[in-house]
Amino acid sequence: MAENGKNCDQRRVAMNKEHHNGNFTDPSSVNEKKRREREERQNIVLWRQPLITLQYFSLEILVILKEWTSKLWHRQSIVVSFLLLLAVLIATYYVEGVHQQYVQRIEKQFLLYAYWIGLGILSSVGLGTGLHTFLLYLGPHIASVTLAAYECNSVNFPEPPYPDQIICPDEEGTEGTISLWSIISKVRIEACMWGIGTAIGELPPYFMARAARLSGAEPDDEEYQEFEEMLEHAESAQVKWCM
Repeated sequence: MAENGKNCDQRRVAMNKEHHNGNFTDPSSVNEKKRREREERQNIVLWRQPLITLQYFSLEILVILKEWTSKLWHRQSIVVSFLLLLAVLIATYYVEGVHQQYVQRIEKQFLLYAYWIGLGILSSVGLGTGLHTFLLYLGPHIASVTLAAYECNSVNFPEPPYPDQIICPDEEGTEGTISLWSIISKVRIEACMWGIGTAIGELPPYFMARAARLSGAEPDDEEYQEFEEMLEHAESAQVKWCM
């Protein structure tokens, strides 16, 4: 009880100071101001205010470029090391030699990984189309591998043309050697890369929400606003109880 009374006294003193200093803000006026600001932000779109939108876009690009330039300037050793590594990789890729067979193999694997990661990103981001690349690409690929495995009684498909085209190997496998784990092992790379892509696609909304939170902007969420109003009502009720 003594602690509650002390807290109430502190709240009354703080409110009296705000009244005397003229800093007391009405919650309704604050909510109205937030609503107007939210409506103004929602109107800043390319098809309604193209000039202002392009202006803000250009300014944001300039700010980002300035920040990145400053960061790179303070990390000159890393930049130089990266450029040297890039030069070595380019020379290795274009110079003829025995190593080209390994370069081609690495390039093929890299393009395969990038393909499935890209499909995973498209599935997660969607770009407003609801594109679900599992049903369109990964699912049919797993189904075709499964059917071909039971038909050929083997998962040792010749590469190339796999994975572009599935052809049964020349040697036939032993009857009953195909299992669920062998099929999973055959498509594990594609599935894992697609899953990594979906995880990467979730990062932009996270960073946007994090940046908005750090900048002090509150999310335009009805549940969040209801929660804020509930906290305000609870705080005002506690202040009245203290009085």
